[in-house]
Amino acid sequence: MKYAALLAYLLLLPIVLAAQSRINYGSLSWSDDGSKLLFSCIEVKPDWSDYSPYKWRLYVYGLRRKTLELIDRAAIFGALSPDGAQVAYSKNTGASWDLFLKNLPGGEKRKLTDTPQRESAPDWSPDGRMIVFTSEVDKEATSIFSMDAQGKNVRRLTYNGKYNCLNPVFSPDGSRVAFYMEKGDKKDQVYVLELLTGFANNITRDLSHNFHPDWFDNRFLIYTRTKEELCLKPVEGGAAIPIEGPQSYFARYNPKHRLLAYIDKETQSVVVQKLKGSPRRLKAGKAQVVVSPEMLGKE
Repeated sequence: MKYAALLAYLLLLPIVLAAQSRINYGSLSWSDDGSKLLFSCIEVKPDWSDYSPYKWRLYVYGLRRKTLELIDRAAIFGALSPDGAQVAYSKNTGASWDLFLKNLPGGEKRKLTDTPQRESAPDWSPDGRMIVFTSEVDKEATSIFSMDAQGKNVRRLTYNGKYNCLNPVFSPDGSRVAFYMEKGDKKDQVYVLELLTGFANNITRDLSHNFHPDWFDNRFLIYTRTKEELCLKPVEGGAAIPIEGPQSYFARYNPKHRLLAYIDKETQSVVVQKLKGSPRRLKAGKAQVVVSPEMLGKE
C-alpha cells in the first residue's frame, strides 16, 4: 500500500512541479553611485500560462542597507536617474504601456507619455536632461525616440523600416546611444547611434544573436551573445571578447565602480560581481547574490 502511494506521488510530481510559480526578471538598472539597483520581476508558472502584465513589479534595492522598495506594479523596464532621485519606467495602464516618472523614496508619480503606442525601455542621459526610449511606430516596428526629462520635445532618432530597435542606453559621455535591432531572424545585431549626426553603425556584424547592450566604457560595449554568453566589443571595430565566468541574458554594468549586475536564470537571482583588469584581460570577482526569490516572496 505504501509502495503504491509512493509510486502515485512520483508520477504526479512532474505535474505538481510544473504548476509551481517561478520568479522571472525583466530588466536591471544601476544608480550612478553604485548604491542602488532597479529591477523588475514577475512570478508566473514555468510555461507562463498564467501571465498577466499586471503581475510585473518594479523595485529598487539598496545595496548598502539591503533595503527593498516597491516602485510600482504592472511596471517592467525602467532606469534610475544619474542622481538616484528619480525612476523613469514603463507601466501598463490598461489601454497601453506609457512612461512614468517617480521621485524616490516613495514620492509621487506622474505620466511622461500618454499615447496609444507602447513606450518602453527608458534610459537617462548622464546629465539627467534627456531620456531615450522605444515606441511603436506601427504594428510591426519599434523605433527609438528622445525627450527631455519633463516629457516634452519628443524626437524620433531611428528610421528602421519594419524592424524593431530595442533597449537604448546612453554612453558614459552622453554622445552616443547603443541599442539592438531585431529582424525576426534570431540574428539580432548591436548598433551605436551618433546623436550629433544621426548615423547608426552596426557594431557586431556577425551571424550570432546579439542583444541587451550596455557600455563598459566609452570605447567598449558589453552585451549578450547567442544564449547567455557575455561579451565585450570595441566600438571602433575588432573581435568580440567573451567574459569568463558570469553568464546571463541581461546584464548591466556600472563603469565608475566596475560592478556587473546580471540576472542568473538558474538561481532566479540578481547577482553582482566586480570586474577587474583591462577589457582584453578581464577577471570577474566573487559573485554575490543581492536579490533572491526568497527575498521577493516576503513582499
